[in-house]
Amino acid sequence: MPTKAPCWADDKDYMDGRTKIDLPSEKLLRAYWDADILDPEDEPSHKIIDAGEAFKVHIRLELVGDLWTCVCGDWCFDLRFTPIGKGTGFDLSDLLGEDSFSVKDWKGCQTRCIELWITVPPDTIPVEKCSGTLYECGAVFQLFCCGERAGIVGSEPLEEYQFYKAGVTD
Repeated sequence: MPTKAPCWADDKDYMDGRTKIDLPSEKLLRAYWDADILDPEDEPSHKIIDAGEAFKVHIRLELVGDLWTCVCGDWCFDLRFTPIGKGTGFDLSDLLGEDSFSVKDWKGCQTRCIELWITVPPDTIPVEKCSGTLYECGAVFQLFCCGERAGIVGSEPLEEYQFYKAGVTD
């Protein structure tokens, strides 16, 4: 227990008489999310992807509970790629722009279902010449409130994907 209240630091009576309120956060504030890499036909990817073809990223965030109606902010999503072997790691938002991976001015009183479909154009993912590049991939998200990072974060491992370039002979 702090020795001084953060709101009324010089009020000795407040510290003597305040009562903690336990919020039922699990009942009123839950979140479920999913991120997938899909082939151009919106089917789950086969883990080996021709980097010369477009593919899609599908992100969904479901917010359950009445307290979400009181929350607003900006959601930031991303896919992180770490090479296994040669190559350079990167965040997909660095290649496509952060706006593709964000939901600005979200208000929980308007919707608690967030969904993004992101098309990754051909030749976006860097690949090595011999047999492409094997990446460990993971999806991440975070909520920003009033421009500050909130403690609402999440991640999902998406396993390994091999990106190669068909027809490359150089």
